Amino acid sequence: MTRRVKVGILGQRYVLHTRADDAHVDEVERYVNSRCEEARQTTGVSSPATILAVAALNIASEYLKMKESHDLLLDRIERQEEKLSTFMG
Repeated sequence: MTRRVKVGILGQRYVLHTRADDAHVDEVERYVNSRCEEARQTTGVSSPATILAVAALNIASEYLKMKESHDLLLDRIERQEEKLSTFMG
């Protein structure tokens, strides 16, 4: 069952519908705020929309790099499983 939770990003409150527990929601909120602060510092802009856009792009880039690494690791594991299966025969 989903529930409504409030999070604060750049001083703005947002309502989310989630199944996640409070600890996870808090972690996500802290992470997004830290990435927004990083975007603010690196760009020097003060526009919340620009800060959020830069943070979103950085988070998406990070996610896609991690996904690619994960996929490569899974492929490697599958190849090793195939070799082991052939060896065990």
